[in-house]
Amino acid sequence: MRKLLLALLFIVGFTGFTGNVFAQRFVSEIFSSVNVTNNITYGQNISFLTGTADTIDLKADVYEPVGDTMGARPTVIMIHTGSFLPIFYNGQATGIKTDSTITEMCRQFARRGYTAIAMDYRLGWNPAALGSAGQDIRTGTLLQAVYRALQDVKACVRYFRNDANNANTYHIDQSQFILGGAGSGGYVAMAYVTLNNVGQISLPKFLAATTNASYGFTAGQSYINQAIWGDFDGYGGAPGYNLATNTPGVDNSVAFVINMGGALGDSSWLQAAPTVPMCAFHVVSDPFAPYKDGPVIVPTTGDFVVDVSGSWRVIRIADSLGNNSAFQNNTWTDPYTTRANQVNDGYDGLFPFEMPGYQAGPWEWYDSTTVYMTAMFGLGFTQGHCDTIWANSLATNPDMSRNKALAYIDTIMGYVNHRIALSLNLTTGIDNSSLLRSTLKVFPNPASEYITVDASAAASPVRSLSLYDVSGRLVRSLERLDDTKLMIDVRSLDAGSYFMKIKFDSGEVIEKISVQ
Repeated sequence: MRKLLLALLFIVGFTGFTGNVFAQRFVSEIFSSVNVTNNITYGQNISFLTGTADTIDLKADVYEPVGDTMGARPTVIMIHTGSFLPIFYNGQATGIKTDSTITEMCRQFARRGYTAIAMDYRLGWNPAALGSAGQDIRTGTLLQAVYRALQDVKACVRYFRNDANNANTYHIDQSQFILGGAGSGGYVAMAYVTLNNVGQISLPKFLAATTNASYGFTAGQSYINQAIWGDFDGYGGAPGYNLATNTPGVDNSVAFVINMGGALGDSSWLQAAPTVPMCAFHVVSDPFAPYKDGPVIVPTTGDFVVDVSGSWRVIRIADSLGNNSAFQNNTWTDPYTTRANQVNDGYDGLFPFEMPGYQAGPWEWYDSTTVYMTAMFGLGFTQGHCDTIWANSLATNPDMSRNKALAYIDTIMGYVNHRIALSLNLTTGIDNSSLLRSTLKVFPNPASEYITVDASAAASPVRSLSLYDVSGRLVRSLERLDDTKLMIDVRSLDAGSYFMKIKFDSGEVIEKISVQ
């Protein structure tokens, strides 16, 4: 697995990204602690989850690096997966803003010096519609769910941009917002920067085949009736269907998009302007979102919903339009770019994950205790129902584990952060690596028995030490350290080259060592 992913972030200190273009901040984790402010209300809107209109608060959690003095940070907003249905009710163990993937990525972004935000959004559609009108109901209600989520993300951007322009409670740079979406959230993130005119939602596949007042459908017209649901930004709409009061008048543009396993409603939505760079990570055999072009299928029933364009198609077109010109045609030789280029058909910004069988979301993980305790005792599900949820979750992530998920997240972070830094011109970060290296001694090198790491002259002790072979396999790890001098036994290691990542409170140093 680690060889496949080339999870070699530690090598970046030696090869691949050269020159002074990238500061260590925003690329490497330079902060050790993160502060989280939970459940900030960024807006309100009408939910139809239960079939009845209900005004609900929209919430977000904000992650910030502890000890940071930067007054205005680039900000990443992460959008969770879940098939636009509530967690567990969607037949899965994911679907909230505190999913393990979302919280981990927010923490990693914050430790790199970003402000990170995990947001929720309105859910609800009818995937189980049956009968002659079932197809129309499934397609139309899913598209409406995506549309409402899109409006909510725009409300979230406006709320935090407005705060940045005033009190700036969360130290946000109002000009540098980044959207990241996993699964369903990836669909929303890509629609955010491509969907901007009524003609795009009036393509034949987005037109209702029947008239259904219960769902707001009129035969021959778009499932998305803006007179009812409001416009793309969430303004207008019919009373009782949309609230247009979510920080109106504030710019909601973003500067970068990350898609993890989502797809785009139609490839024609891509345009040369506005130019927003994007990166996509996609399991080639994902059954829920096609890698190239194909149908969206209801996970629990296997029923068809709508044809969409996947990450391969999206990035191919984005590259051809010049949307990714900020980082295209680079000469990087880092292991992430090297691996991606072996399998992405030459489309920079695309990282396909080739995995056996039908798999999806390898960056996700969950534990059975939480699933069963929450679903059975919190929601009243039967054990059989919980068994089904757990089996569904493992069906496309069969070897799910925290270590597996973290390996994929490391790869995503290693690939995308340099592209964000270049696209947003993030050159003002803090780089402590030279100072740390000047106070560090690693000897003897080459070594045959023991290697000494002497950080006696450093301003802080060593906090962790990891040793990797050249394939990316972790061979030694020491955590929760508080030492200024360590001796590492290398007698059991095969002869060859290794990379030692030594982490301090103020940054990290990567040393290449040789074992004889």
